[in-house]
Amino acid sequence: MLTRHLYITIFSFYCLFFLSSCNTRPAGHRMVTVSILPQKYMVEKIAGDYLQVNVMIPSGMNPSTCDLNTGQLKNLYDSDLCFTIGHLPFEHTHLYPVLEKQKNIPVINHSENIHLLNGSCGHSHESPDGIDPHIWLSPANVKIMATTIFQTLSKHYPGQQELFEKNYHLFVQELDRIDRQTQLALAPKQEKTFLIYHPALTYFAADYGLKQISIEEDGKEPSPEHLKEIIDLAIEKDIRLILIQSQFDKSNAQSIARQINGKVISIDPLAENWEEEINKLIRLLGEMLH
Repeated sequence: MLTRHLYITIFSFYCLFFLSSCNTRPAGHRMVTVSILPQKYMVEKIAGDYLQVNVMIPSGMNPSTCDLNTGQLKNLYDSDLCFTIGHLPFEHTHLYPVLEKQKNIPVINHSENIHLLNGSCGHSHESPDGIDPHIWLSPANVKIMATTIFQTLSKHYPGQQELFEKNYHLFVQELDRIDRQTQLALAPKQEKTFLIYHPALTYFAADYGLKQISIEEDGKEPSPEHLKEIIDLAIEKDIRLILIQSQFDKSNAQSIARQINGKVISIDPLAENWEEEINKLIRLLGEMLH
C-alpha cells in the first residue's frame, strides 16, 4: 500500500513538472481529451473533424495496467476539455491527480445523469467505490453521454453549434435505431444467461433482461473451486456462450468451453468503433443464447 501511494505521489509531481514546462497551445488549436476510445467515437460523431481527440487509454491497453506517456500528457495539457467516464480506477490513480493541478481544463464526468449500478465483483478495473464503470456499453446511456457532449461543445465552441446540433440529432436517431433493433433481437432471450470472463456487460444486460456470470473471481484468475461451480451451473442451465475481452487470456474460458460444449467469442468493449462493436454483440447474443 505504501509503495502504491509513493508511486502515485511521484507520478503526480512528475506530471506537474512536465505540464508546467509545456508551451502555450498554438493559436487555433482545438483538442479535447477523453478517457477511452468509445468516447472518441462519440465526440467525433458530434464534432466531426472540427476537433482533435486525445485518448488516455489507447487501443489494445488494459485500463487496469495502462500508464500515461509524455505525448498523452502534452495533449492533455493542450486540451480545451476533458471527458472522463468518472469511475475508472485509471482515472483515479493517473488522470485526476494531473487534472487537479491543471484547474484551467474543465472536466466533464460522463457518469453524471446516468443511473449507476454496482459492479458484480470488486476488482481492480472497477471503481474504488464499487460502481461498475462500463456505462458506455448501454445504448440508452450513450444517448445521455451524447447529450452531455453536445451541450458541452455547444457552450465551449458556440460558433459551431449548428454543426454540433445537426450531428447530434443524427447520432440520437442512430442510437434509437440500435436500441429498437436490440429490443427486437433480444426480446426472445429474456432471462437468458451467458458467461463472460470480465463482467463488462452489467448495464447492457440490465437494459435487455439478460444475465451475465463472471468467470473472474474478485478480479483475479478463478480458483479451481470457482471454475467447477461455473461449469456445474453452465451444464445445469445449458449455458453455451462464453464472452471474453480481447485484453484477457483465453485459457480458462477455453477450458470451460470444452467441458460444457460451449463456444468462446472475443469481444472488445474498448473498441473505437462503438457502433460496430455493439452491433456485433447484438448479433452474437441473438444467435447464440439458448
